[in-house]
Amino acid sequence: MNRKPIVSLAVLALLTLGALGPASTSAFGGCTNKSLDGYYGFTIQGTKLGGVGFVGQQVGVALAQFYGDGTFTQIDTVTIAGNVVSDFTHSPATGTYTVNSDCTGTFTINFTDGRPPVVANFVLVDNGNEIDTVVTSAGGAQGILATSSVGKKRFPAH
Repeated sequence: MNRKPIVSLAVLALLTLGALGPASTSAFGGCTNKSLDGYYGFTIQGTKLGGVGFVGQQVGVALAQFYGDGTFTQIDTVTIAGNVVSDFTHSPATGTYTVNSDCTGTFTINFTDGRPPVVANFVLVDNGNEIDTVVTSAGGAQGILATSSVGKKRFPAH
């Protein structure tokens, strides 16, 4: 059996992979704050583990408008352990966000109804048509919320 063609193919495959180089941030789409722009509807799921008020399973929905400049507003309806703790009638929350070039990022929501500020990390997917989040702190403390959400762009451009 002649091993020369097999070895040649293996070397060629390795050289081709090496020429591609390591994944760079541009391979992730070169995201910026402008990549997060428009209205997004969120479903929220998780558990409130502590802090003031009810604790237990947390579910909700939110509508956020991201302005493409690192700011956003949001309204939401949230229940904790079956108790409504916010609804769409409250004044909109405001927030800031940063999108990294690899399409990860962070945002802070500043509520107007007495709830503490919430910080979340996120990943933009589907060319910015979806944002997947996980809460990292509430009121400056970790371990209060074990909550995630999925936001989908309301009217994605196709």
